[in-house]
Amino acid sequence: MKFKIYLCVAISTILFIASNAAGFQATFLPRMSVSGEYTDNYFLLEDAEEDEFITVISLGFTTELLWQHSGIEISYDPAYAIYNEFSENDTWRHTALLYGWSDLTRNSRLEIRNAFVRTEDPFGEEDIYYLRSDDPAIGADPTLRTSREPYIRNIASLRFTNQFGENDSFYLEYAYGILENEDETLEDNSRHIPSAGLTYWFTPRWGSEIIVSYIKAEYDREDGFIGIPSDDFNAWDGNIRLIKRFSRQLEGHLAYTHIYVDFEKTEEDYQIYNPYIGFNYEVAQDKRIDVDVGYFVQDYDEQIEGRDDKSGPTADVVFEKTFQRGSVSLAGSGGYDGAYFGAESLGLSIFYEAGLEAEYNLTRRVTGDIFGSYRQDKYEDEDPVRRDKTTRGGVGLTYEYERWLSSNINFSIRVEYSYRNFDSTDPIDYVENRGLLSITLTRSQPYRTGR
Repeated sequence: MKFKIYLCVAISTILFIASNAAGFQATFLPRMSVSGEYTDNYFLLEDAEEDEFITVISLGFTTELLWQHSGIEISYDPAYAIYNEFSENDTWRHTALLYGWSDLTRNSRLEIRNAFVRTEDPFGEEDIYYLRSDDPAIGADPTLRTSREPYIRNIASLRFTNQFGENDSFYLEYAYGILENEDETLEDNSRHIPSAGLTYWFTPRWGSEIIVSYIKAEYDREDGFIGIPSDDFNAWDGNIRLIKRFSRQLEGHLAYTHIYVDFEKTEEDYQIYNPYIGFNYEVAQDKRIDVDVGYFVQDYDEQIEGRDDKSGPTADVVFEKTFQRGSVSLAGSGGYDGAYFGAESLGLSIFYEAGLEAEYNLTRRVTGDIFGSYRQDKYEDEDPVRRDKTTRGGVGLTYEYERWLSSNINFSIRVEYSYRNFDSTDPIDYVENRGLLSITLTRSQPYRTGR
C-alpha cells in the first residue's frame, strides 16, 4: 500500500507540472512476441532432473509524452506463460518501466523511475537488474531460488538534482524497494533508501564527491515460513572521493567508504572500513578502462564466540571496447556484498566475480552475442560457513528485418542457449541448460500525435 501511494504521488507530481506546459507530443509503439523456452532441469535439482517446455505470448508497448520541459516514458510487457507438462504453473508475467522528468528551473530537475517485474521464473528478476543496473538500490540476487511460485520485485525512486556549476551538482533521492513471494516458505522484504550526493570541483583539476545514504530494511513472513527469521536493520553508508583530473582522458581518485549496520534484535551490529584508490581512463573514443583497488575491514561491535572480524582486498575492474561492428566488455570485482534482499537473507558475503559480454554484427541483419561469468560467495555468518559458486554462459543469434514484407513492421527472430551451474556447500547443487526461440513483431515507426 505504501508503495502504491508513493508511486501515485510521484506520477501526479510529474503530470501536474507537465500539464502547465503549452503543448505536448505523444508516441506509441506497440509490439508482440511469441517465444518457446526449454529447460532440462525444471526443478533445479541435482538428481531429479525434469525437462519442460514453456510457451510465452506477450503484447507490449512503449509510450512517451513530451512537453517543453518535462516528459514521461512508460514501457509495459505483459506475457502469459503456458507450461507443457506442469500446467498448474501457467501464469502471467509482467515487466514494466517508468521514467518521468520535469525541469523545475534551468538548473533543477525532478525525476521519477520505477522498475517492476512479476514472474515465476527463478531468474526472471535478472531482467530488472540489467534494465536498471545504474541504480545503487538494485543488485543481482546471487542467492538460491528454486521455487516456481510467482514473486514480485519493484524498485521506485524520486530524485531531485541541481546543477550549480559547470561540473558542480547535488542531488536528493528517495528510493523504495520490495520483494513479495507467493511461496510461503520465503520471506518478503522492503527497504526505504533516502540518499544525497554532492559533486564539487575546487579547481579545473581537483574535485570531490560525497554520497551518503540510509537503509531501513524490514522483513515479513507467512505462517508457513521455514528457517530462521531475518532481523530488521538500519544501515548508514557514506562515501567520499578526492578526484584529480590529469587530462581530458584520465582521472584518478582516492576514496573511502564507511558502512554501519544496526540490527534491531540481535547483537550482530558491525561497521565496514574501506579505503580504495582508482582511475578512469578513456584510452580512445572507443576504449575505456575503470579500475578501483582497496582493502576492507569488517568490525563487529560486540565479539561473539565463533565469529571473527573479516577483512580482505576489494577490486573493481572494467574494460570496454567498441568496434565498428560490435563491442566487448570485460569486468572483474571482489570484496564484500550484502545478501539481504534476495530469495535468501544470508548476511555479508565475501565474493569474487568475473564476466565477459560481447556482440558482433555478422551481417547487416544478423547479430551474434556471447556472455559468461563466474562468481564465488562465502557467507561466514552462516553456521556452518556456506560457499556458493555460480558459473553462467550463453550464446545467441538475432536476425532483424526492417519493414518486413514492405510493410511498416519490423520482424526479428532470436535463438539463444544458456548454461548455469550452481555449486554450493548447501544441500542443493544443480546444472541447467536452457534454450530459447523468440519471434517479435514491432512497428518500424511509432504512432505520433501532439499539439
